[in-house]
Amino acid sequence: MGRKKSYEREDLIEKARELFRDHGFAGTSADMLVEALGVNRYGIYAEFGSKQGLFEEALKSYDDVVVDRNFGPLELSEAGVEEIRLLFDFLAKASRGPASGRGCLLCNTAVEFGPEDPGGGGFVKRYFRRIESAFRNALSNAVDAGDLSKAVRIASEASFFTSSVLGLFVLLRAKAPAAVVERAAQVAIEHLDSLAVAKPA
Repeated sequence: MGRKKSYEREDLIEKARELFRDHGFAGTSADMLVEALGVNRYGIYAEFGSKQGLFEEALKSYDDVVVDRNFGPLELSEAGVEEIRLLFDFLAKASRGPASGRGCLLCNTAVEFGPEDPGGGGFVKRYFRRIESAFRNALSNAVDAGDLSKAVRIASEASFFTSSVLGLFVLLRAKAPAAVVERAAQVAIEHLDSLAVAKPA
């Protein structure tokens, strides 16, 4: 009879997710994983097959938990201008919180590896597509609701806001001064406001 596990798989993934977020794939050693997860190497490799397997589970978890929390509101059928504004407000405040120096795991992975994550799972490409699609959804809804001009080029604006978000994540990862992050987020909000339909006085 095999030994009973003294850990929960999801707990290991969550701890690994935060470690990879702080140190990247290459910067996270097996010894660091053993210490942080509280499981020996045999347990880690028995559960996930390899460091790469654990990393992929961490990326999936990050998408399911953190990306869903940050961008899920933009994907809702009722999403619009307010959801976009709240996202950039959140990112502006993040420069003075625990995300400073950490950024986003998936964005960090894109910077570390380019478009292809090490296992070829396509996580980075899906991440970019998800963010852009979320902005398209919110912008399209806002145009339909009459909050944004019908002249708004939804695809182009979605690409602009996607690149703005990714740039902010890089600034957060690099511990850029809070004022720099806040100004960049404010410019994105001001650009959003410039797309609005003028309301009668």
